[in-house]
Amino acid sequence: MLEVVEIPVTPFQQNCTLLICAETNKAAVCDCGDAKPVLAEIAARGVTVEQILATHGHLDHIGGTAELQKALGVPFLFPEEDDFWRIALPEQAAAYGFPPIEVPEPDGHLVHGQLVQIGTVKLEVRHCPGHTPGHVVFYDPETGTLIAGDVIFQGSVGRTDFPRGSWPELESSIKEQIYTLPAETRIHCGHGPTTTVGAEAASNPFVRA
Repeated sequence: MLEVVEIPVTPFQQNCTLLICAETNKAAVCDCGDAKPVLAEIAARGVTVEQILATHGHLDHIGGTAELQKALGVPFLFPEEDDFWRIALPEQAAAYGFPPIEVPEPDGHLVHGQLVQIGTVKLEVRHCPGHTPGHVVFYDPETGTLIAGDVIFQGSVGRTDFPRGSWPELESSIKEQIYTLPAETRIHCGHGPTTTVGAEAASNPFVRA
């Protein structure tokens, strides 16, 4: 069974998630914007991290990934269509007043329909462009859990005014890849509190089902 631990990181309070298979104590880290608090949480819980994932390439979601790679020595999986954001990480850091940041190198890519295994847990990868062109989300049908990155938030949605963002694509992603999930599906958002598919489909002021 999947256990999700949210670790708010960076001044943007981005929700990095530690994804743990309760049966095996194996884990993955998703969207590591800052490695230090994540490493502390890993040590406190005594889990064995086997891979690092990212929903997309923005600074607050991958800024700590290179440091985490060095500390853990595990593969990093990333959506290839966001490579232009990943490569521009030092420029992103400078623009927002962050210290210099090393660019993480992926060991593999994430594509729509792929299954990511964490212990006995199998996460479905769903491509949800709009906020960024390569943005993906991770869905666990067993527990009804969605790791949504910056596609959708409680009462809000991801920005589309960044380079290669697209409002039509974001709207389609939400309607076709998120609102088609069971209403009780719990959404872990990239920022802010958790919500559910049913709540957002019924009341999100930006995109209704």
